[in-house]
Amino acid sequence: MKSLNRLLDLLPRTRLGCSGRESPTYRACGVAGFYCAVIAALGGGLLAGRSLLVIALLALVCGLSFYVYAYLRMWIVRREVIVLLEHVWFAFACVALTLWALREPVLPYLDVVSAALCFFLAAGRVGCTLVGCCHGHPSSFGVVYNEECARDGFPRHLVGVRLFPVPAIEAAGLFTIGVIGMIALPLAQPGRVFAWFLLAYSVMRFGLEGIRGDRRPHLLGLSQARWMAIIETGLAIRLAAGQHRVPAMAVYLSLFAALIAVLAYRRRSDWRRRALDAAHLRELRELARGEIERGALDQFAPASRVSSQQVNVAVSAAGAILPHAAHISLSLPDGRTELALLCELAACAFPELIVEAAQFTGGRVLHLLAPMPLGGEASAQSSAWLAQNLYGEVVRRLQRADAATAPPPARSEDPPSAVSPPPKTRDSMLWYFHANATERRR
Repeated sequence: MKSLNRLLDLLPRTRLGCSGRESPTYRACGVAGFYCAVIAALGGGLLAGRSLLVIALLALVCGLSFYVYAYLRMWIVRREVIVLLEHVWFAFACVALTLWALREPVLPYLDVVSAALCFFLAAGRVGCTLVGCCHGHPSSFGVVYNEECARDGFPRHLVGVRLFPVPAIEAAGLFTIGVIGMIALPLAQPGRVFAWFLLAYSVMRFGLEGIRGDRRPHLLGLSQARWMAIIETGLAIRLAAGQHRVPAMAVYLSLFAALIAVLAYRRRSDWRRRALDAAHLRELRELARGEIERGALDQFAPASRVSSQQVNVAVSAAGAILPHAAHISLSLPDGRTELALLCELAACAFPELIVEAAQFTGGRVLHLLAPMPLGGEASAQSSAWLAQNLYGEVVRRLQRADAATAPPPARSEDPPSAVSPPPKTRDSMLWYFHANATERRR
């Protein structure tokens, strides 16, 4: 695992080239992917018996559609954001419109375009892996991005954090989908390869969305990409159902309506929304402030309170090193271990906290140091920035601790019992004592 991680850590780079002739990595991967897709489209046209002249025109249309949609989206939202699924939909619409204008059959050529497009999308995901524009959650296996990536847009609070390589997995999946589509081109009925692409990519993308760590728009708890994947699945079912398309679409629409109803119910009963409500955040702050104002804080006997949403707040003295600071511990109810949510709660309720002193112990208790007395409330923007930095700091500390306590690989001549982790330091024992004391007072 360590050897593989070291290889992955060599990947991040935002520029490619040498001797002063460098270009952005993502753009370079996109250009290389486009040429690979053109070659694949021409080869697929030969396999499927389609006109190479029409295929070449469709390749040009796809390339132009990428730039047209990029500039159109940037004009609407006033910033450059590339969402590959949106580009794919726009490209397919442009291709279908072009084929309709040329009076050529739409589905047979969409089969070729969709199979070839996989290689372009795979190259794009390779670019994402190199620059870190989309990434996974913290993991013991993955890529560590550096300051160079942060200067070009990578989230600075995640610099130095090992992140699961989600885009690399998606690139491998897209390559596999494309290869299978190319093999099926001379054998499948018109529209089946296109349906294969839609169904396979939507299933893969829907699943991978759950382990992506970058922020994106959500509706009823599902990200934009997941909604688009659900719609793609419906189109794939319609194409593949043939003469049974009416009952198949009826089942799909029924399940779609049931999904919306379930998501709407879950949103109304979402505990996370209630925990992040402004009134609950003020309650957390007042619980801690009340204990501090009593003036009887004990370093080794935290005063524990429980909020209306069952969030545990424990307050104790920080010790002689920081006599004018309070040690505040937060933990979620029902065995929840959502570190990102804890950091968001802490940043919103205690904006004066010292980020560098935060600790996360026992897999569920977040420890904070905050100067006394607690000051005023922070704005939503500053709280979001603080929550991100707090999360990055805690994760980096956890990963460093895991690396430090991991036993070295045993030599073949050594018995297994000869390998033992180093002992905990006095400071870490102090933090764990506070965590255990908080648990006893619950």
